[in-house]
Amino acid sequence: MISEAYVFVEGLETEPVVCGVVHYDAVNQLGRFRYGKSYLARQDAFALDPIHLPLTENTHETRVNKGLFGVLSDAGADAWGRKLILQLRKTKPKNELEFIIAGASMGVGALSFSLSRSKSKSPTNRNSLDNLNLLVEGKNKILAAETVSVEVKKAFQYGDSMGGARPKTVLIHDNQMHLVKFNRSDDLINICRVEFAAMQLLAQIDDVNVAETELINGVEDLLLVRRFDRSGTDVSHHLISANSLLLEGHVSEAALTKWYSYGALAEYLRRYSRRAKDAEELYKRMVFNALIGNTDDHGRNHALIWHLKGGGWQLSPAYDVLPVNNTRLHAIGLGDEGRFASRKNLLSQAKRFGLSAQKAQAIVNDIHDLVDDWEVHFSRAGVSDGDIERLKGIIPSLAR
Repeated sequence: MISEAYVFVEGLETEPVVCGVVHYDAVNQLGRFRYGKSYLARQDAFALDPIHLPLTENTHETRVNKGLFGVLSDAGADAWGRKLILQLRKTKPKNELEFIIAGASMGVGALSFSLSRSKSKSPTNRNSLDNLNLLVEGKNKILAAETVSVEVKKAFQYGDSMGGARPKTVLIHDNQMHLVKFNRSDDLINICRVEFAAMQLLAQIDDVNVAETELINGVEDLLLVRRFDRSGTDVSHHLISANSLLLEGHVSEAALTKWYSYGALAEYLRRYSRRAKDAEELYKRMVFNALIGNTDDHGRNHALIWHLKGGGWQLSPAYDVLPVNNTRLHAIGLGDEGRFASRKNLLSQAKRFGLSAQKAQAIVNDIHDLVDDWEVHFSRAGVSDGDIERLKGIIPSLAR
């Protein structure tokens, strides 16, 4: 089994720059990482993770996340990507580090991996809108665990890691790399169209940055999401998920009020982000998620990005925003009452976002008024009457 790999940053130069080495003890689930001296000497060197991997000569250790630093896992395959690896590749990974190496070409951000100190630039998927029928056919066969052609394997081998278990890959549209997301045959609603509508509604909130989306009509609806970590097809940003920043161990109910929460992420933003209003923007996203029923707002659905040319951390554009259910139980903490969505809970930790009680109340009121008309907005976005009726049982009703 592989227990050591070199970590590279793509986008700093024409070819990837080696930045460090990771050692992995799979038996004891212990990971170690050390920056290379050549990387530390660079003027444009930056910490891959400002909390857990500060830019020092020390060897950093972790037992969290099965012994792998979260920022390295962010660059690997998610649940969908792991399915592709296991289904489409003859050689199966034997430990978590091998999964990361196998899925590195599926990742977001700037990191890649190699077993040697030299590495060429990662290949780019050249899918385009001309390949949509092939992509839809391939997606259906992969979901059905059927044998797929070489063309389909090539079309899906450079998928994207962020976004969970739903089927997706990448394509180039208007000379820009996009994530393409698919519906599933067992979906109760047209997920692509509803996510498009939700993202468009969120974008109407002042000072909230949302990933650019486009709905494509073909054999079935597809959702294109512009890759905010790419400029054209070139790597432009390093990325770390909120999960990697926040995770300290087992997520208990107490953790959801303290360190695994929107408030904790807001405190990191207030400390590290170059944009003064990022914490306030995160608050607006939290309120919107609570009101629209996006309970799948786990830590991998929030991220910080580092501009490789300009430097500096900032909150990434919002992505993966979708009404999920009306349980009002979110994946990360909202306030003093943990993950339960209530007006009281949304207001309870406003200070962690740098907001006064009065300012927080005004934000909640404004977003409540916007979301209250969701049916009108979703209808304008082309969501069917049947799906709107089904969404009435999904989108919660929070009292003012």
